[in-house]
Amino acid sequence: MSGLTDSIEKLRGRKAGLILQEHCKKAAVIIPLIKADDGIKVLFEVRSGRVGRQPGDVCFPGGKMKEGESPEETAVREACEELLIKPQQLEIVCASDIFHNSNNTIYPFAAWLSGYDGSFSESEVSEVFTVPLDFFRETTPLIYDAEMRMVKKGDFPYHLIVGGENYKWPVRIDKELFYDYNGRTIWGITARILNSFVKLF
Repeated sequence: MSGLTDSIEKLRGRKAGLILQEHCKKAAVIIPLIKADDGIKVLFEVRSGRVGRQPGDVCFPGGKMKEGESPEETAVREACEELLIKPQQLEIVCASDIFHNSNNTIYPFAAWLSGYDGSFSESEVSEVFTVPLDFFRETTPLIYDAEMRMVKKGDFPYHLIVGGENYKWPVRIDKELFYDYNGRTIWGITARILNSFVKLF
C-alpha cells in the first residue's frame, strides 16, 4: 500500500496532458504575417495536387512533428521547406491556441515573414496568396453544422454494452467555419486556427 501511496504522491504538481494524444497526429504551422505599405497581410498556401491529403485546399505552412522536435522547431522547419525561405526570415510573435480533436493536435505560431519573394516548393504547394489581416478581423465567418457519426467495425463487441446494437450513440455536431475572399475559400482547421488567432487582439 505504501508503495502505491508513494506513486500517487509523486503525481503532485503534474501538468495535465490530453487523453488519446498518443493516437493523434502532431503537427505545427506558421501563421505568416507580412508587413506591407497597405497594411498587414496573411500568407496562405494552396496545397499541390501531388500531395496525398487535401490537394487544392488552402492552408498555412506546416506539417508533422519529427521525433525530438519542439512544436516551434517543426513550424519553422516546415515553413522553410515549403516557402523556400531561411529561418531568419521568420520572427515568432507568439504561440496561438492549440487545435485538438480525436485525430490531430496542431500547434500554431504567428510569425512576421520578411524578405519573402513569393517562392515555394512545387512538390507541396501549387501557389501562394495573401489576404489583408483586417479582412479576418472585420468578417464573421460563415458557420455550418457537420454531423459526425460513429461507424463501428464488424467485430465491435456490442454484447459488452447495455442496449447492444440498439445503443443510442450520440451524434457529434462540429461547427465548420468558412471565409470567402475574392473567390478563395478558407475553411476547416485553417479557418479555425485563423479565427482563434484574430480573437487574441
